[in-house]
Amino acid sequence: MLKRIDANQVRIGMFVEAIEGLWQDPLLSKRRFSIRRELDAAKIRKCGTAVVVINTSKGLDTNGLPGRDTEIDSKAARETVQKSVQMLEEVFGRVKNGEGITFEQVAPVISSVSKSMDENPSVFLSVTRLKSKDEVTFLHSISVSALMILFGRHLALDEATVQMLGTAGLLHDVGKLEIPLEILTKEGRLEEDEIGLMRRHPEQGHAILLRQEGLSDIVLDVCLNHHERTDGKGYPRGLSGSAISLYARIATICDVYDAVTSVRPYKAPWSASDALKWMMGVEGHFDRRLLKKFALCLSVASVI
Repeated sequence: MLKRIDANQVRIGMFVEAIEGLWQDPLLSKRRFSIRRELDAAKIRKCGTAVVVINTSKGLDTNGLPGRDTEIDSKAARETVQKSVQMLEEVFGRVKNGEGITFEQVAPVISSVSKSMDENPSVFLSVTRLKSKDEVTFLHSISVSALMILFGRHLALDEATVQMLGTAGLLHDVGKLEIPLEILTKEGRLEEDEIGLMRRHPEQGHAILLRQEGLSDIVLDVCLNHHERTDGKGYPRGLSGSAISLYARIATICDVYDAVTSVRPYKAPWSASDALKWMMGVEGHFDRRLLKKFALCLSVASVI
């Protein structure tokens, strides 16, 4: 579990993931380390206003006791994912039947995912990586939601915006309800006409969400623009550069990252480091500066 504490709370036995606010001392420039000497703990406490991110699954908590057992977190994460899939399946079912959806209906899923990401993001994300043919759309949406919440907090966005990012991740692929199931679950390469149908899902999803009440502009924006590219070669509108909002650029990174690191019956997953290396090497697809911050975010969260 990652936990932000004041610098004056640091003690021997804690595992430091990051120190936010001060970097003059060579010790503080190390991203992840265990505090083994009182001298080192004292140096960090002298920071005064610095905020320290500790990992209680690898070291002591502020109460001087070891953090939670990873197996406990894994069990809790599996239960959260299972309940979230059921709730999301019900929400998507209502949409398919022409019924309306509201933020209040998806809020319980966002709340559960957000809590899990606070407790142990690496465990929660590992649980969502194994995607069966029947649940791939729901698990992908939950995973993208979780990544957007994690990244939004890393970027120090306000909590209301972070919650909207989580909602946007949850609903970004709602347009796939309009895609035939045999195309969505096809294990081989798609034909040209099938690719054309798939590429319609952002606009179809946007049209669906426009008919709903109380959904924010962030949710609508992400749904429509999460397949745009910074070089203008994305779809559906061919936007480029700053014409693509920060929120859509965040979604693009999280969407692709989850897709390539997921375990599927017909596809071996990439490791987090391999996925990021490939994403860094793809010209024109992602906001490069934002992608570097995403890599740092995953490092701090012990996902890499």
